[in-house]
Amino acid sequence: MEYLLSTSQRTHLPAVGFKVPIMLFVMAIAVAISGYFTLSDSVEEQSRLQQQSMTPAFDLVTEELVKPLHTAQILATTQTLRRLMAAKTIDDNALLDLVKRMSMDYNMDFFVASENSRKQYNADGSTLALKEGEVEWYFRIKQQSMNVAAALGNRQDIHIYFDVKVFNDQGTFLGFIGVGKRLKTFLEAFDRYKDSFGYDFVFVDHNDDVVLASDPELLADGKRILSVEQLSWFQALSAQQKTLPSLNNTIVKTANFTSLIAQIDLKALHWKLYLITPLSSRKDASTNAYTSHTSFVLLIIFVVFVTAHLIIRFFEHESSKKHQLDPLTQLHNRAHLQWRFDKVARANQAASLIMVDVDNFKRINDTRGHNVGDKVLIEIAQLLQSELREHDAIARWGGEEFVILLPATKLDKAQSIAQRTCTKIAQRPLKLVGEESLAVSASFGVTYTTQARSLERLVKVADDALYEAKHAGKNCVRVHKSS
Repeated sequence: MEYLLSTSQRTHLPAVGFKVPIMLFVMAIAVAISGYFTLSDSVEEQSRLQQQSMTPAFDLVTEELVKPLHTAQILATTQTLRRLMAAKTIDDNALLDLVKRMSMDYNMDFFVASENSRKQYNADGSTLALKEGEVEWYFRIKQQSMNVAAALGNRQDIHIYFDVKVFNDQGTFLGFIGVGKRLKTFLEAFDRYKDSFGYDFVFVDHNDDVVLASDPELLADGKRILSVEQLSWFQALSAQQKTLPSLNNTIVKTANFTSLIAQIDLKALHWKLYLITPLSSRKDASTNAYTSHTSFVLLIIFVVFVTAHLIIRFFEHESSKKHQLDPLTQLHNRAHLQWRFDKVARANQAASLIMVDVDNFKRINDTRGHNVGDKVLIEIAQLLQSELREHDAIARWGGEEFVILLPATKLDKAQSIAQRTCTKIAQRPLKLVGEESLAVSASFGVTYTTQARSLERLVKVADDALYEAKHAGKNCVRVHKSS
């Protein structure tokens, strides 16, 4: 037995000794794999939280800052505005009506500053003489090379104002179209965002002055305007960091806090956006993983802002297919018509275009009231739509104007459709209260092109034909062929 036992020991002990390092190695591999997946899960969670926190910031800036600017830039190129501003004798009433209508349509405060008349026309019906030495902003921004200026005003009820230069087709300066938007909801969203994610926002202008911030203590109060160099996190930067062109993904450490600073250049506004992320309560490993992901997300956002016009085109494209309806007539608006026109242009199709304007609409509004005016627009919109084919497109162009796009339709056919519709409108009086009715008519301008290239060009030619119809006594159709 003793011999057998010793033999057994000699046989098995080496095996046991051989298994121990294998088990330790396997355990080490398991711990390493476990640690890897734990770190991966941590990174994924941090990524999810980061994405969840950054999306509202992107949406907020796009909706409240980029959208008003884009709206003003689009309106600055419209033929109606440019025609009124280019006139040798400015029609004050027409400009005031246009500004008022734009303000109602877009729910923003618009004004027009005319170079020819040296007057500012406001949506509330007032005008202001643009005199040198009294209206400083007009002459200062006019001399600047930039076509867009942005500023904040009314610190008690903060508004953002965009001033966009308007030029005619020859590049002659005609004045400005301005838009202002109240930012109360923007500031309220700041508070909610800070409560949810712990981020702070700081916007600075081209002079490095703080113009907007999530911390109300940083806002100008009429006594002083803070510079970014006066902020505690900026003062904690090294001398080398302060000279960098961008502070994107810079970690600032002091005795009291550790923060991640991200910088986004809003080139359309000539502003900078700083996002300050507190990192003090996080562990080093999580902080590093979180910082890496934050860098990636912020880089994407930075690229998005650099290529903001591509994002805006995407929004227009998607919205034109889904949401862009005129609330009164339920017709599509300009964005949708542009999207439909682009499809025709890509297919190299011929197209006709009809511009319709309700005759004497201002007089109807003035004598019968806006409710009757609205009913007129709804009735005519329904009648116009009933005359179209499935592949045609119609949009409310603005006020009492409508535009109809007829793909693959020759001029004689478009003229026939316009004439038939013009007759139907004139022959169908609008039913009012009781037995009373109202005779309504419309004027039509028709144009045609063998190859669709520019919607703006087609609208201008149709508008010229419409102008001729108006001067021919209204309630008629006139045709101009596009070159």
